[in-house]
Amino acid sequence: MLNKHLKKSIAASAVLAGSVAAAMGSAGGAQAAPAGPANSPLTLDRGAWAPDGSRYAFVDADGAVRTQLAGGGAPIVVDPAKPGVTRSHPTWFDGGAAIVFSETANGASKLVSVPAYTDPRDKVAESNPITSANIGPLGTETAPDSNGKSLVTQHHNAANGHDEVWIQDGFGGGTDGPHLVTDNGLTPTLSPDGKTIVFVRPDAAGDQQLWSAAWTYQTPGALGAPVQLTHDAADHTNPTWSADGARIAFEQGPGHGAAATSVQSIAKGGGDQRQEADHAGVPNYQPLVKDTVTRLSGADRIGTALAASQALWPTAPYHSAPGSKVGQAAAVVLARQDLPFDALGGSTLAAEKGGPLLLTSGAALDPKVKAEIVRLLGPAATTGYKPTVYILGGEQAVSANVLNAVKAMGYQVKRLSGPDRYTTSVAIAKEIGADGPIQQVLVATGEDFPDALSAGAAADSFQDRGAPGFGVVVLSQGKTLPAPVADYVKSRPAAKVFGVGGQADTALTQAHVTHTGVAGSDRYQTSYLVAKTFFTAPDSVGLATGATFPDALSGGAFMSRISGPLLLVNPTTGLPSTQAQGWLSGLSSAIGNAYIFGGTAALGPNVATNIAGDISGPAGANQVANPRV
Repeated sequence: MLNKHLKKSIAASAVLAGSVAAAMGSAGGAQAAPAGPANSPLTLDRGAWAPDGSRYAFVDADGAVRTQLAGGGAPIVVDPAKPGVTRSHPTWFDGGAAIVFSETANGASKLVSVPAYTDPRDKVAESNPITSANIGPLGTETAPDSNGKSLVTQHHNAANGHDEVWIQDGFGGGTDGPHLVTDNGLTPTLSPDGKTIVFVRPDAAGDQQLWSAAWTYQTPGALGAPVQLTHDAADHTNPTWSADGARIAFEQGPGHGAAATSVQSIAKGGGDQRQEADHAGVPNYQPLVKDTVTRLSGADRIGTALAASQALWPTAPYHSAPGSKVGQAAAVVLARQDLPFDALGGSTLAAEKGGPLLLTSGAALDPKVKAEIVRLLGPAATTGYKPTVYILGGEQAVSANVLNAVKAMGYQVKRLSGPDRYTTSVAIAKEIGADGPIQQVLVATGEDFPDALSAGAAADSFQDRGAPGFGVVVLSQGKTLPAPVADYVKSRPAAKVFGVGGQADTALTQAHVTHTGVAGSDRYQTSYLVAKTFFTAPDSVGLATGATFPDALSGGAFMSRISGPLLLVNPTTGLPSTQAQGWLSGLSSAIGNAYIFGGTAALGPNVATNIAGDISGPAGANQVANPRV
């Protein structure tokens, strides 16, 4: 996958501050300060910028938590206000997918985590981001801060009256619970690389000084001894890190609790102090991160599938670096390029088996596809084993000539088929199930292609949350569930079943199968509902035309592999559904990559501009065509 890149620009600083001030209203305005480090414009306010700088989170005058695009526009309510409850210190967590804030009611404070975006028609899901392990009784947490991965917070120890600083890693909500940083500290802030915590502590004279402590999150518990950073006779409060981790800004006052009078900053190790503003204001550095919009396309549908393969799968032999998400393909899935139905379950199969979904003529193996199979798997004689090439559908779909051509290359070939498209979908599902338990079964109509293609990218979505097992897509016959499909679904009582699209939803209902319906008014709305249902906040999204199937078929396999949704786009408007656009914009804080499958004849050049506008901040987006891994 492509990473976000920092853009060294400060041109938007004053505009950004003004837009935030408008959003804050009577809650207190943001004011522009002199620009900070080159990739970190500085504003003075009481909110927080998303990790990519595209959105700003704040608490409004009524106590609702909101976000707003950096360029302005209507704020989004992330969590509505509650009577008798005050909120403060919003910070972005989980890579920008969540917002954590402090909430106080009846004198008791706690941290609350909510999704960065919730569809206005849905109820906001609140949770506590801090586990109870190690920290003792919860309920006195305030002033959270995050680098998008780990979370630091101030915790009041009622037993001894001390204010403590704790840190918890971001690996699934804390692999071993929070760790104590210091038993004497206030308002902590975490460096962008997650390795240093800065906090406030009074000195012997009663002045609030800045201290730092090293933290190695790869080795839980590896905390360094606190080091004092400031020593002058003044108060230093509300510290925050610049986006590049080079400086720490803070409010400064004359000391002994007097009101702050300016904003200053120091180098990360202390020293090099300079004034950033001649008036008070809680400092906030805005990252400026460029997102990436990638178009994967070829001269035809076969070429687009090849482009998707070459962008994700390296040339064999390939030895992955430790921790790398890039690896050599272990298999290839082949489908007929002009008929979709036998291949509608193939996107998930390709992702599970570790390879791309390629398209070929049903009559003969396309020479370009043959070359790509060799590139991906290596010459069969040199691999030491026989990688598998899966062929979807019977000989009426993909001829024996294709199978024999692949077999002659020295690879193992396995045809997955049945007497019709419905039993073929079951055969594909059983092949996936041979590798482990089936956790999700998505049913979509086999009478048309769009709903099944949206489902294909989503069937394995739960794996990105660390759950074991697999997901599959099987087909209904419109509003009827064919007997082989019904038998398959009912034989897996432990799996969650979803009806994707109105026809599949009806088919499951009539077959008396307990399930969740995911059905919109048309293919585009259903595509959005699939994305919203199965992906809380992906870092990547895919887009393909909803008018034809080939690009979405290979694109679905690509997106399933990188754990992102596939949104169908109306080629006439160049847009997904209205709700999908709001979802993309609301989650711009988390989404850094968009992939467009198909050339400009399928989805015009305006699609790249549209999606960049939805997910990007002031730094904009790089537009890339057909990269090769």
